[in-house]
Amino acid sequence: MYYERKLFALLHDPYLKALYRNKGLKGAWQQVSCLNRHTQQLQDWWNKHGGVTADHIASASDRLSFQGGMMTPPTQTGNVTQVEIAHPITGAKSHLNFSFAGSLSDENLAEIEAQSIWNQIRQETDAEKVFWWFWRFYGEAIANHQSIKGQAVYAKDILLLPADTRIPDCPLEAHASITAALAGTLFPKNAQNGDKPQHPWLLMFSFAPVQDFIKSSRKLLDFWAGSYLLHYLSARVCWFLAERYGPDVVITPNLYNQTIIDAFLLQKHPDFKGYFEEFGIAKPVDQGQPSPTLVTAGFPNVITALIPAADKDTIGKELQDHLRQIWLDLGKEVREAIKAKVRNSYDDKWINHIQQWIHRQFPEAEQEELKKEFLSWQQGGQWEWNALWEAQLENFWQSYWIALPLGNPEKTLTCQRGASTYASWKTAQTTLAKAQEPLPTSVEENVYTTINVGTWWPLLQQRLGQALSAIKNTRNWQFPASPGERSSISGVYSALHPNLLYRDPFREGHGLPTSSLRLFWYVMSQAFPGLFNGSERLNAIEVTKRMAWKHGGVAKSLGVECPEDDYENLVRFPNASSIAAARFMVACPDQVKQYWKKLNREFTDDLDLQPYRDRFGSKTRRPTHIPQVDATLGDYNGVMFLAKWLAEDVGLETKEELAALRSAVDWTQKQMGWGDRSPADWWCILLADGDNMGDYVRGHNLKAYREYVAGNIVQQINKNANLQNWKKLIDNTPKRMGPATHVGLNRALLDFSNRLVPYLVEQRHCGRVVYSGGDDVMAISPLEDVLSVIHTLRQAWCGGTDPGGEFESCGGYWQTVEGSTAAQALGMRRLFTMGEEATLSMGVVIAYKSVPLPTVLEHLWQAEKERAKKLPGKDGLCFRVLYGSGNVLEALMKGNLLENWWKVLQQATDDVSPLLYRLIAELPQHCWLSQEHVTRRAIASIASRREKNLPEESIENLCTWCDRWEDWALQHQGQPGTDFPDLLNLLRLMAFFIDKRFSPIAHNSATERSYA
Repeated sequence: MYYERKLFALLHDPYLKALYRNKGLKGAWQQVSCLNRHTQQLQDWWNKHGGVTADHIASASDRLSFQGGMMTPPTQTGNVTQVEIAHPITGAKSHLNFSFAGSLSDENLAEIEAQSIWNQIRQETDAEKVFWWFWRFYGEAIANHQSIKGQAVYAKDILLLPADTRIPDCPLEAHASITAALAGTLFPKNAQNGDKPQHPWLLMFSFAPVQDFIKSSRKLLDFWAGSYLLHYLSARVCWFLAERYGPDVVITPNLYNQTIIDAFLLQKHPDFKGYFEEFGIAKPVDQGQPSPTLVTAGFPNVITALIPAADKDTIGKELQDHLRQIWLDLGKEVREAIKAKVRNSYDDKWINHIQQWIHRQFPEAEQEELKKEFLSWQQGGQWEWNALWEAQLENFWQSYWIALPLGNPEKTLTCQRGASTYASWKTAQTTLAKAQEPLPTSVEENVYTTINVGTWWPLLQQRLGQALSAIKNTRNWQFPASPGERSSISGVYSALHPNLLYRDPFREGHGLPTSSLRLFWYVMSQAFPGLFNGSERLNAIEVTKRMAWKHGGVAKSLGVECPEDDYENLVRFPNASSIAAARFMVACPDQVKQYWKKLNREFTDDLDLQPYRDRFGSKTRRPTHIPQVDATLGDYNGVMFLAKWLAEDVGLETKEELAALRSAVDWTQKQMGWGDRSPADWWCILLADGDNMGDYVRGHNLKAYREYVAGNIVQQINKNANLQNWKKLIDNTPKRMGPATHVGLNRALLDFSNRLVPYLVEQRHCGRVVYSGGDDVMAISPLEDVLSVIHTLRQAWCGGTDPGGEFESCGGYWQTVEGSTAAQALGMRRLFTMGEEATLSMGVVIAYKSVPLPTVLEHLWQAEKERAKKLPGKDGLCFRVLYGSGNVLEALMKGNLLENWWKVLQQATDDVSPLLYRLIAELPQHCWLSQEHVTRRAIASIASRREKNLPEESIENLCTWCDRWEDWALQHQGQPGTDFPDLLNLLRLMAFFIDKRFSPIAHNSATERSYA
C-alpha cells in the first residue's frame, strides 16, 4: 500500500482546483484502477488515521488556515478566465489567463482531468508505475488537452495553477508532490492500516572533492567530462533515493523535468517514450543521440531528501556505498576497455609503427627492452595494474551526511494550541530547530487552533546545512602511496602503467623507468586517438573521468549510442579554439572558408604535412557543437586556428612536423591579412552564483503575508472588524519558507537553470553551458559575446528587461513573446525568475590561448568566491584577464554599473583606446575620490588636449559613468572595489576590449610560398 498511499496523496486535490467553484471536490484518484480497489481503505487512512497530516505539514507556513467563507473564485471576463498568482519570493501579483471551449463548470473541469489520464495508466495495476506517470506527466497531459491547448496561447500556464487561490504563491503540483513525499515518510512501506504516523526525517548528503576533480583538466573536453561526471554521480545518488522511496522525496535538487532523470525514467519504463512525443516534451535521447540538455551538467554535490525514520541510521551509508560502487564500476569498465583495445590493436602494421617510433625516440641501448615490453602487452597476464587502479579509485570520494527529524520524535506531529501540553510541545520543537526567535509568533497563535511541525521547516533546513559543514571540517583524508612519476596534469597519484605493481613491498619507491612510461602513453595515444596525446601521463581518476562517457558506460546507461571513436563528436562539446573564434565564424563565414582552403593547400604542398592531409580534413571539417556557428557554417571547426591543438588532433609527432604546422598556420593568417593575430586568441569563462540563496531557503527575504495573499482576501480581512487578528497576522508576520514553497522554489529555479540559461547562452549567443543547476551557472563564450551574456543572465535572474526583447517581465516571471525565437525554442509560457531584488555575483576570466586550463579555473573560482562575492552588498563582478606572459589584470565592478559601462564601450571607436591609456597614466596625478566629481573635470581636460578630437557624446558618456562609479565608491569607502586604482583597472579593461576587437578585412594575396 506504500505507493497507493503516495498516489492518493498526490491526487487528493483536483489538478484544476484553482478553477473550481466547489473547492471540496475529490481529485482524479477515483479514475485509477490501482486505487479503486482500495477506495475505502485509502479514504479511512486519509480522514481517520492521519493521512491528511501530510497535507497539513506541507501547508505549514505556506498556506494560512483561512476561516470558512474566505473565498476567491476565478474571475471571468467574456471568454477569458483569470486566476491570480503571487510570485513565491517577491509576492508580485499577475494573472493566468485561459480560454476554454464550452462552459467552465466543475463538471467540465473534472471531465478534462479524467480525459487527460491515458487508458494504459487508468488500467495499470502497478501503483509505483502509475505514481511515476502522474508525478511526471499529469500536468503536461492536462495542458495538452484540446479544451486547453486549442484555446490558450499560454496553455503551459496550467502548470502554475496555485494550490490555494487565497494565497496563490505555490503551484498545486509542488504542493501535491511534497504532500506525497510526506505521506510516504509518515506511513512507510512497512506501515499497516491503522498505524499512527511516524516522524519524517530530513537527510542531507554530500560528497567531495569537487574543485580538484574538475580542475585536473588539460582541455575543455576534460573540463566538461569532470563537470558532467560529478553531475552524473549526483544524479545516480538521487535516482537511488527515487527508486527506493519515489522521486518526490528528493527536495534538492528537484527531480521534476530534469533531463537526466527523464533518461533514467525511460530506461526504467521504455513505454513512457510516447508520452514525451505526445505532450511535446523534449526527449533526453532521440534516435540514439543525446539532447543538448542531457549533456549539460546541473546536479549539485549536496542532496536533501525526506526519508522514513526507520532508515535514518542506514541510508547515508547505503548512499555512500552506492556512490562508491558506481565509481568503481566506471573505473573497471574503463580499465578493461583500455586493456582490450590495446591488445586487439596488435596487427603487423601497428606493431611496425610502434617499433619505428621506439627506434626514433630512444637510445639504441634501450630499444630492444622497450620493444619486448611493448610486445608483452599482447598477453593479458602482463597487465598487473588492477591494485593500482583500485587504490586510487577506492577512497577518492569522501561522503558526508546528517539526518534530523522533522519535529521532536518524542512529541506528536501536531498540537492543539489550547492543550495543556502545548507549551512543552512548542519548547521541544524550538529546541530541536535551535530557533533564535519564538515560533510560532503570538499573532499566529491568536489565529490558529492547531500547530504542526512544518512550522519549523526552514530552521531545520538551516541546521542541516550547519551540521553537515561541521562534519566536513572534521574529515581526515589521506592520499594513497604514489610511487614513480605522478600525473602530469594534477601532480597527484602515480601515473598509470600496466606493469606498475601496487602491492607490498612495491607501494613505495621510484616506480618504473621514464622511458617505459613514455612508451605506454604513446601506445595509449595510438589506441585512443583524440583521447590522449602521447606526452601526458594520467592517474586512474583522470583516465576514468576522460573515458567514462563511452568506455565507462555512462552514455549507455542513459540510452545514448556511441558508435564512433571521435571523442569530441561523441560528447558534442566544443574545443577552446572553436569557442574563442565562434563570433568571428558567424560574422565572417566566407573568411573562415577561405582560410581553410589556404591552410588545406599548405597540407597539400608541404612534404612534412602531406601525410596528415586526410586527418586535417576530418578534424577541421566537423561541427563545432556551437549552435550559431554550425547553423552558419555547417562543418568547419575552429581548431584550425591554433597550431598547438591542431597538431595534437592530427597526430603530428616530430619536431619538423610541428615546426611545419606552426609555419603553415602563421603564413595562412598573414595571407588572410590578420598579421600576428588570430580569431581564436582569447576565450572567456564565467562562473555565476545567486547571492544570499541560503537566506531565501531560510525565508529571510520573504515579505509579510499581505504581499502573497490574494487581493480580494486582503480586502475581506480589512473590511471585517471581527478579523483584526487576521489583519495583524498578514500585515506584521513575515511569510516563512514552508515545505511546499521550498519545493516550489526548487522546481521554479529549473526554469532559470534548465531553460533560460541554455537558451540565452547557446541560442542567442555563441557560448556553451558547462554547468547550470539552480542558482549556479558556469559557461564559456567568445570575447565578443561575454559582456552581453553577463548582462542578459543578470536580467534573467531578477526578471528585469530582456535586452533581446524576446521576453516580457510579468509579475516576477519572464513570459516568451509570441512569434519570437524564444517562443519557438521554449514554447509560449512563463518562466520563473528570482524577482527584482535578486542579484548574481560572477567571476569572469578572459584567457589567452596559451594559458593552461587549470590556471584559468583556479583564477575563476578565486574571482567569484574571494572577490566578486566580497563587494559591498554582493552583486559583484570580478574580471580577470590572463595574459600569455603571466600578467593578470583584475577589475572589480558592482553589477548594477555594468549596463552603462558596456554602453560606453559599445559606442567607443578604436580612437578611444589611446585616450583611456592616457587617462590611466594621468588621472592619479590630478584627481581623487570626491563628491565634487573631480574625475569628470580631469577626464574632460585630458580629452581636450588630444590632437584627434573624439565625439563629445563619447566623452560625456564616459564621464557620466565615472560619476556613477564614484558615487557608489564613496558610499562604501574602504571596501573591495572602491579605491581609485579600481576605477583605473576598469578603464584598462575597457581599453583591452577595444584593442582586442577582431574584424579583419580578408586579403586575396596571390603570393606563392616556397617550401624547403
